[in-house]
Order: sequence, then C-alpha cells, then structure tokens
Amino acid sequence: MRLIITDLTEMHGGNYCVAGWDAQAQIMVRPLPNGSNWTAGLLQQHGINPGATVDVNPTGQQHPSVFPHRTEDTVINSAGIQTVNVGPINWFAAGAPPTHATVGNAFEGHLEHTRIWNGARQGVHLQETTQIGSLKAVRVAVDQIDLFEDEYQGKRSLRAYISDGDACYNLPVVAKSIREAYRVNGIAGAQQSLPTQGSAHVRLGLARAWAGQPGKCSLMINGIYG
Repeated sequence: MRLIITDLTEMHGGNYCVAGWDAQAQIMVRPLPNGSNWTAGLLQQHGINPGATVDVNPTGQQHPSVFPHRTEDTVINSAGIQTVNVGPINWFAAGAPPTHATVGNAFEGHLEHTRIWNGARQGVHLQETTQIGSLKAVRVAVDQIDLFEDEYQGKRSLRAYISDGDACYNLPVVAKSIREAYRVNGIAGAQQSLPTQGSAHVRLGLARAWAGQPGKCSLMINGIYG
C-alpha cells in the first residue's frame, strides 16, 4: 500500500499520529505500526513528514477501534515501512489528496458544536460511532486562517479560527510542525510556518473520545499546507 503522508500530529507521551492518502484506492489511511502510534524514532528513521510517500504493509488484522476512526485505522508491519519519496508535493495538483469546499460538507453535515462565541463555533465535535471518515480536508484562502494563543486553567495552547465562507470555527492546532514552531517563537513562529498567500490545504481530524469527553470526537487541525 502506497501512501502520501498528509497528517502528522502530536499526541501525549511522545507519540505521534500519522495518516496518508492512498491514491490508488482513493481512501484515507491511518497506518498503525504493529497496532500502535508512531514514535519520534520511527518518524526519523523513515523520514515521515507531510508530502512524503511511503510504502506500508497492512497485516490484515482489524484494529479494535470504533467509528469514525475505524474507517481509516490500519494495522501495519513496522518492519515493512519503506520511504519512496521524501517530498514535498503540490497539494493542489491532480492526484493530490482531495479537499472539500466547507468543513460542514467534509463531514457530511454530522458535526455539532457546543456554542458560538465571537461569531465562531466552539466545542466542535462528532458523535462517536458515526460511520463516516475521521480524516478530511478543506481548501480555504490563507487570509481566512487566524492563529491565536488560548489560555485555560493556566495552560496555554495554540488554536486557530478557520472561515470557509459558510461558518467560522475555533479549533485546536495539533500539527507537529506548527506546534514545534510555536514552542520556539510563539504565534509569530507558528504563523511563519504557514503559506503566505493564495489557498491553503487544511487537514482536519477527529480526536478519539476519552473519559473526560465520552462519546464525543473533537475536531482538530492536523496540518496547513500551501
């Protein structure tokens, strides 16, 4: 199975989530080495970055997840990962991972939100077990993306306003490259990692439901490319 890496996000405990586009099958795939998340060492070993192309070998084993993540979760053999091309790619060329016009359309109208504040939808989520994909993308103008720093209970985090012409969303940013730039140089550093003009290919993903938020899969920004 050949994948164009589309999503590389930070998780807890030094683990990472990787996803890619299978152009032949026309599906999104979340490769899970031996059924687990990726480590920093495994990312470095295979040059895993958005835009890289890799070959992976699915084991055929069903990962014990539920929808929507079950749509893409694919157990692979960690020993069989092979880098084909380190990238980058043209994110808007023919054959590139597809994008949708709006966030709502991307998730087929299933998204919900807890409130609207300053004109933006907050607490955006999808109900666990909904049988659609958990990985999507939209194409929006660069000037419709506004990064900002949020503080809650003494903890600061990176978030962004995304406007798609239909609605505005207040979403957490979990993309590895953007968060690394943010930790080094704050919002200015994060902003410098984004496209400067034209359109942006914005990767969107759903977090898995957890004990603190049972039954709800929160929407996150997994990457912003141009």
